[in-house]
Amino acid sequence: MSGLTVDRSCSPASVPSPRRRRMRAVWSMVTRLTIAVAAISTVPMAADAQRVARCNAVERVRGVSFEGSPAFDVLTLASSIFTHEPGFVTRVFRIGTPPCMDTLEVQRDALRLAILHRQAGWFQATAAATITRRHDGVRIRFVITPGREALLDTVRVTGLPEAVDSRRGFDAPLRALEGKRFDRTRVDTTVASVLNQLRDAGFARARMPDSRMAIDTVTALATLDLTFAAGPPLSIGEVRIDVRPLRPGHPRVDSADVARLVRIDRGDRFSAAAILDAQRALYRSEAFRLVLMDTVTPATHADSVLDLRVSVAEARTRAARVGLGWATQDCGRAQGRISDRGFLGLGRRVELSVRASKLGVGAPTDVAPALCSQALRNDPFSQRVNYYVGATLTNPRLFGLPFVPLVSVYSERRGEPFAFLRETSVGALVEVSRQFSLRTAGTAGFQYENGKTTTDPVVSCTRFGLCRPEELLLSAFGRGVGILSTSVSHDRTNDLTDPSRGWRARSEVRLGETVSELVSTVRFARTTGEVAAFRRLLGGVIGVRAQAAGAFAPRADLVDGTPLIPQQERLFVGGQNSVRGYQQNLLGPVDYVVTAVEQVGAADDDQFAVVPGANGRAVPRGGTAMLVGNLEWRRGFRFIAEQLQLAAFVDGGTLWETRSSRFSWRDVRYTPGLGLRVVTPLGPFRVDIGYRPYGPRTGRALYFAPPRDGVAGIYCASPRVDGATGDYADVFSCPATYTPPTSRSMLSRLVFHFGLGQAF
Repeated sequence: MSGLTVDRSCSPASVPSPRRRRMRAVWSMVTRLTIAVAAISTVPMAADAQRVARCNAVERVRGVSFEGSPAFDVLTLASSIFTHEPGFVTRVFRIGTPPCMDTLEVQRDALRLAILHRQAGWFQATAAATITRRHDGVRIRFVITPGREALLDTVRVTGLPEAVDSRRGFDAPLRALEGKRFDRTRVDTTVASVLNQLRDAGFARARMPDSRMAIDTVTALATLDLTFAAGPPLSIGEVRIDVRPLRPGHPRVDSADVARLVRIDRGDRFSAAAILDAQRALYRSEAFRLVLMDTVTPATHADSVLDLRVSVAEARTRAARVGLGWATQDCGRAQGRISDRGFLGLGRRVELSVRASKLGVGAPTDVAPALCSQALRNDPFSQRVNYYVGATLTNPRLFGLPFVPLVSVYSERRGEPFAFLRETSVGALVEVSRQFSLRTAGTAGFQYENGKTTTDPVVSCTRFGLCRPEELLLSAFGRGVGILSTSVSHDRTNDLTDPSRGWRARSEVRLGETVSELVSTVRFARTTGEVAAFRRLLGGVIGVRAQAAGAFAPRADLVDGTPLIPQQERLFVGGQNSVRGYQQNLLGPVDYVVTAVEQVGAADDDQFAVVPGANGRAVPRGGTAMLVGNLEWRRGFRFIAEQLQLAAFVDGGTLWETRSSRFSWRDVRYTPGLGLRVVTPLGPFRVDIGYRPYGPRTGRALYFAPPRDGVAGIYCASPRVDGATGDYADVFSCPATYTPPTSRSMLSRLVFHFGLGQAF
């Protein structure tokens, strides 16, 4: 014999008579009510609450643990039951009162855990509660016995129409469930997605299918029969628009403007996705506080036509907002925004924005440098306040097409610590974006900036060949930069700020050209790709990310063996969202500026060497190719606090020049670390501590001599090492033989980072 077979059916064809149908309906209702009473957490009655609150110390819950669950972590199990253990503060510091134990709720919790596992595919799952009594309270342990895992062996689907527009069959997602665990939540989600596909294809009256399930308890195999009723394909009839003004009798929005955003006309094929896009476009205009869209069956042509009713309520279209904040790389920052969402017509939005950062450390607001990190106070590009002043105009659609245009004019000062400072006198951006689906978006645009890029004198000399004062002066006049860019992103994670499962990918391509009367024209390109994935593992979440980027300028002049790419387009690695064992931008080739030097040779030879043991300021040179990988495991520990997460990570990355060197695995730097996350409404606030097991990178030592006869010089001060190749009299041929002194203490190898949101 094959074993006991359970046959559950809600198909009308399986009921022989109306009397038995009514009996089955009554029995089903009684069963569901019984399960609901057992599964739903209920609040004790007033008398029970008083009894629970007045329990003795030996009846108070001191701990709750779980054992035997094959799929769910401790946090998921704890959130699905009523009984909870005291918090970390109550357990450790004895502040507060632990909750009292309710034996009835403990029994219900065991049933809740069993139902949770049965819904996930363990149909014979049971749960038992073990109560251990001690002098200071009780410990409750739930032991789960899942039984054999049930697999969905066969899925039979009937009633689905043929797919249109060369799509794959509507039943393909359901048949993909075969051979997997019979998770009812997964099955219901897949059925719902098939219904959405039907309704997008015009079958507006498609409803939940009748289901028939057979389970073989011996082989733990299940068979699922689904019978759909899609109905006929429908089209749109009359489109009715109702506008409720903000002030009665004084409407600001005309129904024709609403119809222009809806973009659904008589005769169009019914599509739930099109209706959702229309609702999204109306909300995106921010001109309405409420948007309702519903279908109405007309008196005639009921079998093939549905009327569409659109009801909107006007909203206030002008708003202002200000904000203050603090960040590791920005120190104090502030922003303000004024917007008008009804500028020259419905949906057109104009926004005036002002942002400022480096507050407290940058002039003229350098009044609280103690609030900023020491590294930021030593950064030559953080000596003045960074700012952004701009105006942006957007429209919900571009000439009726599902593209969102954006035009922006701005002026700004921004930079990367120890890398460069970009000052834009005037800039313009023209961009169009498209939301292809709920998870896929793309942008394309053109940006032009007229400004100047200031780099560290070391970088200006060694990277761009601007070593003399007159050359630095010429570069300060700036140049125009035009960039054509496009990007595509696809996000299948379950949460934008704190994902725990799914994956996402993003790619960007930038093509640019510099224009200047003083400096030769340079054409360049930059490509960037990123992939990240998340899943649950060992009671927490493991995330992995890979980034790769390259910058190219095939016909650009070479200085020091590398092409002349604008500094703001070069690549940098290291920091709180990159390789966390390094400070911002400091992983990769670096030069050092030294001040403690000694004369070598005659006094008029202008040859110097760094004093042994002297420190030097690191200056990142950047690169044209990078590769970064991140692996992080984070978990919330319920015994401490549900809002607290601990993280362990390993970051790896490398940065190199494609024209002068090649990628090598020996150059990849790996830095482990630990982190702390505190969940807030704005996203996780995190503190990361990265450990750098490597010493400082060897580089050139350059000395900036005081001006002599009005002319300052840059000289090679690298230590004289026997066998080192290079010309100590030439900055470009200066050998990379200098290594700054380091401490042997472990604390000196720790790098601290603070931020809002996960690292990736």
